[in-house]
Amino acid sequence: MDPPSNPSLFEKTLPRPAPTLSYSWKEQCPGAQLLYIQDAELANKELSTLAPGAFGFDLEWKPTFVKGAGENPVALVQLANDETILLLQISAMKEFPAKLEELLGSSDFVKVGVAIQNDTQKLYRDYRVSTCNCVDLSLLARSIDNDRWKGKYNSSLGLARLIESYEYRLLDKGRISRSNWAGQLSKPQQLYAGNDAHAGYTVYRRLIAMVNSSSTPPKSVWYTFDSVRGRLCQPSGEQWRAYNPIYDPGPPPPPRVSKEPKAADDEASNNSSGPSQLPDNKLEGGLNKRPFRTRGRAGRFVSSQPQALNPSFREPKNAGNSGSSSRQFSASVAPSHYGPLLSSPSPQAGSSAAPITNSSQQRHSDHVGFRPQAARRWHRRHTPPTPNKSEKQQS
Repeated sequence: MDPPSNPSLFEKTLPRPAPTLSYSWKEQCPGAQLLYIQDAELANKELSTLAPGAFGFDLEWKPTFVKGAGENPVALVQLANDETILLLQISAMKEFPAKLEELLGSSDFVKVGVAIQNDTQKLYRDYRVSTCNCVDLSLLARSIDNDRWKGKYNSSLGLARLIESYEYRLLDKGRISRSNWAGQLSKPQQLYAGNDAHAGYTVYRRLIAMVNSSSTPPKSVWYTFDSVRGRLCQPSGEQWRAYNPIYDPGPPPPPRVSKEPKAADDEASNNSSGPSQLPDNKLEGGLNKRPFRTRGRAGRFVSSQPQALNPSFREPKNAGNSGSSSRQFSASVAPSHYGPLLSSPSPQAGSSAAPITNSSQQRHSDHVGFRPQAARRWHRRHTPPTPNKSEKQQS
């Protein structure tokens, strides 16, 4: 697959709709072959035929779904170019292939991928294998195509996002990415793993073409690193970090504007100390500005005759004393034997509160402090059990 020679291909255009076609290595490189290898000797044989150059590089391992459990070792190593896609299942081999260790540690082979720093360090932790001449495609894209990508330089760009921008294709990242990569791989797993590695190779070819055609190409040390014994370093041996001195992150995001309280909220908070004079469809109770709801059960607990529920009921001593506290019990509609459950604020002395003119407003003022769960508990304790079907027939 030859990279495009027309620089106008990479110029920014007007926003376009999201792509509908999925990325496929078979479409990009019809002559390529995919090899799924589980034997170390066969892997060494195939790796020895590869010529130096760039390879899409990726790793997969079996996920863990137990909180606090450590990661499983690397199970699959993927390498892809325009001729061959190798899926090397290390977990099924008796030993790590010697040719693979040699290829990963050689600077003649460029290993490209998105945010592969962690992958190379994990590979060393699991198998004590170093990886040299690695290219982070996210850093390369920000370095050569800074006009398109803004934000922090070390903020990773997903491979699916890069494929959509430069190839106008969708890279499927579904539940299969969290499947068991240590077992026998199915055809969908092989297709996903091949596309993942080959997509990185395709993006690298696009971006490196921009580097070659640029009058001021970025320095390779801005996006290229070595991972030697788990340590990220430059070819000179100095410590490497993601840094580009001429990168333009763009303007910072605008600060968050705090929302001003609405006039309705202020009015509701000012009127929360007394009974509301709003119609039924606008009644709101409590300080949280929530509509009062009983879920259809208020009729069980509200009665004009409390003695009907409890014959041994006696009025509280302070039921008629409006000046003893700021809240009193109402006995006109709601049963006063609920005590504080159905309490409502009483007007202060000398206040000019408007009289309640209808029953709905009276119910609202009585139910400002209503708690359905506590009322149900009281109802179960003070109401005799309902006779069952057999008892009704006998009576």
